[in-house]
Amino acid sequence: MIEGYLLGTAAVGGFVALSVWNYRRFMPKPRPLCTPGNKIEIRPLPVQAGEHTLYGELLLPKGASGPLPTVICCHGFGSSYKLCRDTMGKCFAMSGFAVYCFDFYGGSKKSRSGGSMLEMSIFTERENLDAVIDAVWQLDCVDKNNLFLLGESQGGCVAGITAPRHRDKLKAMVLYYPAFCIPEDAQKKFARVEDIPAVSKTFKLDVGKVYNEKLLDYDIYAEIAAYDGPVLILHGDADTVVDVSYGRRAAEVYPNARFELFPGEIHGFMGKGKRRAAELAYAFFREQMDTN
Repeated sequence: MIEGYLLGTAAVGGFVALSVWNYRRFMPKPRPLCTPGNKIEIRPLPVQAGEHTLYGELLLPKGASGPLPTVICCHGFGSSYKLCRDTMGKCFAMSGFAVYCFDFYGGSKKSRSGGSMLEMSIFTERENLDAVIDAVWQLDCVDKNNLFLLGESQGGCVAGITAPRHRDKLKAMVLYYPAFCIPEDAQKKFARVEDIPAVSKTFKLDVGKVYNEKLLDYDIYAEIAAYDGPVLILHGDADTVVDVSYGRRAAEVYPNARFELFPGEIHGFMGKGKRRAAELAYAFFREQMDTN
């Protein structure tokens, strides 16, 4: 009986260890990107966006004084602020940046900002991001010469179409596997606005008509090209959700862009890819910083 108990305990322990190992393969433990690193503090910071109150968190390096270079992080389709916070967000804050991570209204089924995914589109999310940029800009802890934008997947698409409206505020932008495929996907599915049903599937989740109805004649590359600040695009060549060709094309369209290929990486990146992405983004932000 005792031997059976010990074998059972060992098996459970092995399963837990394997689960943790698999989790860390996808979600590496946050670590500073410079030496020495900082401990961080996290403060809830809501932002009013029209009729909606967006939930967000401000990450700060403990003990830092004076205005700080700041990164606003935009999560992907159906995701949340937590993924941005627990991957790149904490890494940047440990490395001396202020970081703001938030949930888009209707950005996921469990968005802490409320709303339904049936109410959301890249254009409603652009309005959310407009409000976030304006609010973060007003914070005393923010170095107004060094405000950066980072978006992943749909959040990268939203960052891309929002940045031209804030050229006077944004120093530079990093896009992880940006979903600039969204308009083309809609155009392939629907010939006319009248063909769009009240509820349809996008990336295997339900979205409302509002998600697609403004995309049928939308030229997203003409929109993003209006941003002439520095842009870094990171994209994996094994991405089956957003083909790497969309990232490459965006890099060609932007007046001032650099493209970094991640060989073998899927959409979302695995653990090593996430580490490399955070390292490249941090180095890029540091290169672009105005130190005057």
